[in-house]
Amino acid sequence: MPSRKPSASLLDSSQDDPSPEDALALAEQAEAEAEEAEAVAAAARARARAIRLRNQAAARELLAGNDTEAEPSSVGSTVTEQAPPAETDVAEDAEAPEEVDEAQARRRRLHIPRLFWKVLASCLAIIAICALLGASGFMLWKHGQADHRRQLTAEFTAAARQSVVTLMSLDFNHVQDDVKNILENSTGDFKKDFEAQQNDFIKLAQQSKVVTESTVNAAAVDTMSDDNAVVLVAATTRVTNTAGAQQQPRSWRVAVSLDREGGQIKLAKVEFVP
Repeated sequence: MPSRKPSASLLDSSQDDPSPEDALALAEQAEAEAEEAEAVAAAARARARAIRLRNQAAARELLAGNDTEAEPSSVGSTVTEQAPPAETDVAEDAEAPEEVDEAQARRRRLHIPRLFWKVLASCLAIIAICALLGASGFMLWKHGQADHRRQLTAEFTAAARQSVVTLMSLDFNHVQDDVKNILENSTGDFKKDFEAQQNDFIKLAQQSKVVTESTVNAAAVDTMSDDNAVVLVAATTRVTNTAGAQQQPRSWRVAVSLDREGGQIKLAKVEFVP
């Protein structure tokens, strides 16, 4: 940077008593030199500011991806021409991307908890929906099972009532039809035993002139599956015969075993319960 040294007249201390004219001239000369130094300093500051602005513009173009050939040379030449006051500005510009990166990292750190809570809320919502669907499916399944059990209960109960009425209602006038009806609605060992004794049964009914009327008072399922069941039945019969029975009521409690055969529920076993 150009500067002027004070003239010899200012440094000369040999003059002990300068005249007023010389003192005025020295003052004017010192003031002129100060103004010149201030102008030189202002020019240096302006040049440093221009260099800093050019460096900032070059840095923005590099960040924006502008691929030009003139920038490296201009930036290099600009860096070599920097004045000492501009070095602080370049350092500040170099720190700017680091501050931007730090701000972005801070935003990312703040964004991670939000993303975590969003993912957690989504997972909880999915789990709640799956739980509701599972509970709804289980309730529908249980409801279907209950409906199926009620249907089976009604079916086996009606079959047990009809089997007891068929078995205990006899009329010697058409006993053969009654026996045939019993055999058609029975299965298993009970059918085999009754079929083997049907002739004796018919003869006994005709000889004693038996007329029996039966009424089922109550029926309840003891055990049950899809194809078989045990039903407890309470019934009352009124018998008329040649032995003197005249519509005398008799109460019976029987355990009726039923089996499904060919789509029809049939009597498989009868046990009298005391």
